[in-house]
Amino acid sequence: MRRLEMEKEELQRGLDEAEAALEAEESKSLRCQIEVTQIRAEIEKRIAEKEEEFENSRKVHQQTIDSIQATLESESKAKSELFRVKKKLEADINELEIALDHANRANEDAQKNIRF
Repeated sequence: MRRLEMEKEELQRGLDEAEAALEAEESKSLRCQIEVTQIRAEIEKRIAEKEEEFENSRKVHQQTIDSIQATLESESKAKSELFRVKKKLEADINELEIALDHANRANEDAQKNIRF
């Protein structure tokens, strides 16, 4: 009987130790789960911050692109207008040269007629 009591006590101690170890492992597991949750929240926060930074950067670059595009279109229109004005001025110069040539000939003819 004494031996059974000793075995019972020994088994009880083993059971108590196992329960204590189980509680310690459950506590450790819970701490790990909490830590994983905190890490996940921190990572999600960082991702959200980086996405916001990226979006802001994208908007700034898009505005720059739009501004450059508008400048390019404006310069292209100005160049076309200048080319058109240049062609018109060249045509005007050509007409004036022809008119001057005719006027000079008429003047020469008039000078010849005056001499005779």
